Amino acid sequence: MALTPLSALAPSASRVLERLAPPPEAIDEPPKARPWKLLILACFALAGLSLLLPSVPTYDPWAWIIWGREIANGDLVTTTGPSWKPLPVIFTTPFSFAGDDGAPLLWLVVARAGGILAFAMAFRLAARLAGPVAGVIAASALFLADEFIRNFFRGNSEGILVALCLWAVERHLDGRRRDAFWLGIGAALLRPEVWPFIALYGLYLLVVERKLSTVLIVGGGGLGLLILWFLPEYLGSGDFLRAANRARQPNPDSAAFAKYPFLEVFNRSASVLSVPVYVGGTIAFVVAAFRRDGLYLAMAAIGTVLMVAVAAMTQAGFAGNLRYVALPAALVCVLAGAGWVWLVRAAHERAGRVVAIALAVVVAAGSAPFIIEDVRELDEAAWRIDQEAQLYGTVPEAIEAGGGREKLMSCGTVYTGAFQTQAVAWYMHLHEMESEIFAFPPGTTIAPSYSALSKDPRFPTIAKTRKWVIGSSCAR
Repeated sequence: MALTPLSALAPSASRVLERLAPPPEAIDEPPKARPWKLLILACFALAGLSLLLPSVPTYDPWAWIIWGREIANGDLVTTTGPSWKPLPVIFTTPFSFAGDDGAPLLWLVVARAGGILAFAMAFRLAARLAGPVAGVIAASALFLADEFIRNFFRGNSEGILVALCLWAVERHLDGRRRDAFWLGIGAALLRPEVWPFIALYGLYLLVVERKLSTVLIVGGGGLGLLILWFLPEYLGSGDFLRAANRARQPNPDSAAFAKYPFLEVFNRSASVLSVPVYVGGTIAFVVAAFRRDGLYLAMAAIGTVLMVAVAAMTQAGFAGNLRYVALPAALVCVLAGAGWVWLVRAAHERAGRVVAIALAVVVAAGSAPFIIEDVRELDEAAWRIDQEAQLYGTVPEAIEAGGGREKLMSCGTVYTGAFQTQAVAWYMHLHEMESEIFAFPPGTTIAPSYSALSKDPRFPTIAKTRKWVIGSSCAR
């Protein structure tokens, strides 16, 4: 049997890739700006309704909420706690006037609205690339991504980050470059990995527009970025780089402590998305590389650079938490939606409707086990959200059971568990550093009932609730 020459295969492969790619005329059409105001309102409405579900912030958001109150009171202290993030505090400062119960809920509405908007933007961007089916695939893939919902539902900022970045891409494609720049500035107020991208985009604006107003916008945005990141940190801790130093004190289970931290980030991140999503993203990349399509290649390149940046920072001793890869994962989801749709379209054009439908069925059937597993993990995440909400949300009950803030403070320092310091500090109206974890009498303990601190004989129990044990050395 004679072998087919490679030269004969090349034209055939070329034709297949051409069929996979979107029609050129669809790309060349002048873009129309997408409506967004009603979308934002809808996202906030859904986020407000979500408060009917367990709704209590987690560790980092509690710090942002505390810092907002301290700024409002002119008494900012950032010497302890997580790394400083400017964007959340822009919201939590006015939210602090809503009181102990209102401020956390208001921030949760913002964080959850950002997460919901991320789904919407993943849909819109993928639908723009390859139609509504691609949008559904992209949004569904992001919905099922490990830890994504759990993170933004508890008030973390990754949902907002993904929403702002995908929206910035859309506004750029709509020709609204200044909008894209400001959305990028918002994202850069959340993660330092975004800084190089917004700096490059600012230079691009200066070259393209060549206007004084553009110089003022880019210069003002860059200056504001530096001020908001570093000045409050200096005023609160006396150290411009306190956030960076804190980020290099990761938890014991961090990838930073692996033998090869750089590789460990990729190893752990592999489970964020399922195999069908990676395959779809690869298809899109291959087609884009063949067509030399700048948009798709740029999205793939940005996702890759972000992953490498997170891995490199982890190698340098930073935490490398899994939630830091949410943005590159979202870009893969968008590309995956386009990739699978292009493949089915190519099958339809090359072999007819029956083959295309058969291919779609095979892909769906092959994806089903992964979807089932992802849904199971979502169910587990919901349980964990509920358990955490029951713990943090009942701190006021524990304080009341112990006799109130004044009585608990009268014995000395307040001690609690390592991950409960922020919630206790918020409800006790303390600075974060005043809620400590290394207990020494005299003092009071407000400890989870499962913790060793709740059984410390130096702090005899004075009250109990369903989730907490309150002890005091003054009870002797």
